[in-house]
Amino acid sequence: MPEKPPRTTRYRLLEGPWGIWIELTASAATSGRPTACGDQVSDGVWLDATPVLTHPPTDRQGTRLSPGEAAWLRHGLTLAAPALTAAAPGPHTLVTVHHVRFPETDYQPEGLAAALLLWAEQEFDLPPHALAVTFDRAANRYVYPWAEALGPHPK
Repeated sequence: MPEKPPRTTRYRLLEGPWGIWIELTASAATSGRPTACGDQVSDGVWLDATPVLTHPPTDRQGTRLSPGEAAWLRHGLTLAAPALTAAAPGPHTLVTVHHVRFPETDYQPEGLAAALLLWAEQEFDLPPHALAVTFDRAANRYVYPWAEALGPHPK
C-alpha cells in the first residue's frame, strides 16, 4: 500500500473574541483492495485514528483524543469523501491521523472535523469545502453547519 509522507495542516479560525487552532498530522495510503485496518467512512475511504487515541506515544507529540473527539475526525473525512474518492490515485484510501495538537483555550472538538477536511483538501488537491461557521456570543462558541445534525459530541 503506497503511503505518502505525513502532512501537517494547521487549521485556524478567528471570527469572534477567541479562535480555534488545531495542528493535525496525517498520511494517506492507497491500495487496490480494502484495507485491513481503520474504520470505513465511505466506499473506498477508511480512517485510522488509533494513533491519536493511544497518545502519548514514545515521541511525546500530540494530544490523546477521546472516542467522541475522534468521531469528529471521522465526520471531517466523511465531508471530504466524495471529492477524495474522485481524486484518489487508487480505489481504496486509508487516512491515518498521527498527531493532533491544540491549546486547550483555543479549541472546540467540532473543529477537528474542519481540520481533517482541510488536511484532505491539501493532501489531494481538492476544491475548498465552503464552511459557514458563525460565532454564538451568548454561548461563547463557534457554530459549525454540521453541529446541529451531530450534536456537540458524536459517539
